[in-house]
Amino acid sequence: MKILFRTVLPVVAAAFASSAIAAPPAPDGKSPDAVMTTVKDVCLPLLKGTPIAAVAKTTGLKNGRDGWVLPIAGKRHIEIDPPDGPNPHVCSATVIHAPGEDDSILKALTGWVASQTPALQPIKSGEKATGALYQLTTSSWSGPTAGGVLGLSYSEDKTLDGKPVAGSLDQATLAISLTPSSS
Repeated sequence: MKILFRTVLPVVAAAFASSAIAAPPAPDGKSPDAVMTTVKDVCLPLLKGTPIAAVAKTTGLKNGRDGWVLPIAGKRHIEIDPPDGPNPHVCSATVIHAPGEDDSILKALTGWVASQTPALQPIKSGEKATGALYQLTTSSWSGPTAGGVLGLSYSEDKTLDGKPVAGSLDQATLAISLTPSSS
């Protein structure tokens, strides 16, 4: 009987552990890089008139049944909503990322807006708002560029008790607008 428990118990324990809910992916730095790719290499070119097929070739965007997606790793990804007829000056994205990556994504965005010439000015910085179902933390910036007024907004979505809204992954909304100068 002792031999049976010594051989069977580890097998049962391993089977139970593998059937447990998988832990969310650990932050690995890929999501902040993917967000910056979305801003610089996807949305800004789209807002300046580059066709999405050309942007997809250079960035790895995939067009699937749910639209344009930039894969990150595992289930993490960025869903792109390119400019269109009703919103020709807005490119938005839903960022599905690992818990704990929100600070590094925000740091990457803050560094990028500060590096622009002239630097984009903050409008909101970590402003919290609570709705009926979610709490949002939003940061946004705006400023003049050679191509028009550039605006960027990043909003982390959480449940009312601070948990991820996308299963075990966090979700954020990124919006980039480029309003042409009226000349």
